[in-house]
Amino acid sequence: MKETCIHKGCAAFLFPYFEGWYLKHQNRDDTIAFIPAVHADQNGQWTVSLQIVTEEGSWYFTYPKEACRISRKPFAVRIGRNIFTEKGIQLDIKSRDLTVKGSIAYGPFDRLRYDIMGFFKYIPFLQCSHGVLSMHHSLRGGLTVNGRKISMTGGRGYIETDKGRSFPKSYLWTQCGYGERSSVMLSVADIPFLGFHFQGCICVVHCRGREYRMATYLGVRIEEYGEGRVTVRQGKMRLCVHRLEEASHDLKAPVRGEMTRTIRESPSCRVRYEFWLGDGLVFDIISEQASFEQADESAGSTYFTSLHSPQ
Repeated sequence: MKETCIHKGCAAFLFPYFEGWYLKHQNRDDTIAFIPAVHADQNGQWTVSLQIVTEEGSWYFTYPKEACRISRKPFAVRIGRNIFTEKGIQLDIKSRDLTVKGSIAYGPFDRLRYDIMGFFKYIPFLQCSHGVLSMHHSLRGGLTVNGRKISMTGGRGYIETDKGRSFPKSYLWTQCGYGERSSVMLSVADIPFLGFHFQGCICVVHCRGREYRMATYLGVRIEEYGEGRVTVRQGKMRLCVHRLEEASHDLKAPVRGEMTRTIRESPSCRVRYEFWLGDGLVFDIISEQASFEQADESAGSTYFTSLHSPQ
């Protein structure tokens, strides 16, 4: 694995810039996600952060840029004593409010057949680009969180990534694993493009060994979009998502490379998913452990003028 420091690994990108990874881990009772990220303001001043979110709450830590090393092929991020790779993770976090220690090994990744962004992957000036590293992988090992031992053996994982300048002004994102190696990811977002805006969509359903994909570049139509619900259709495929209960916590998000926006995410909440192929209902599930996030700047996002100090 060839690691580079962040200012070398990201030197090809114009400032401002951010890049982050979302690593989700679940067993039958617990959900814990880690979000390592690097970000640079318009003057090229780098900062490094690590966010942790569980059903109980969320935590945000900052680190000096010298504490971070990145490898993209294969994926690996090291922040201080914390390591995130395609083989698994190792955590060693000690602060006044949170301690996390342990390791989780990953099974083989369920990867997409091709990049989730389609041809948009090759457009260099997008505000935000999305990636999916693994729709599903098995877990082995565990963590001790604030003195409580959590076994993740037999659980499931999911990993995605974002990079660009800022998170979209408004968006909805949800992810859910269900059944045997089956999972759903859907995102609908406001996309600024060449002076105008459009509502873009990317969606993947892994079900019974098959991949179903709906996306703007494939002609998807957004039939319904509202608070806690969305319906998208493409050809014979239709996916309806309805958040039934919310259990959200604060997370920080990038604005022009700086982590000054606060969004709300439910890492584990009750969501209904209905997926149709023509007149045939493929599945209708209610997950108690779905992740759901919806944000709209015009509806009252919060901005911070300073970041937490390293602990």
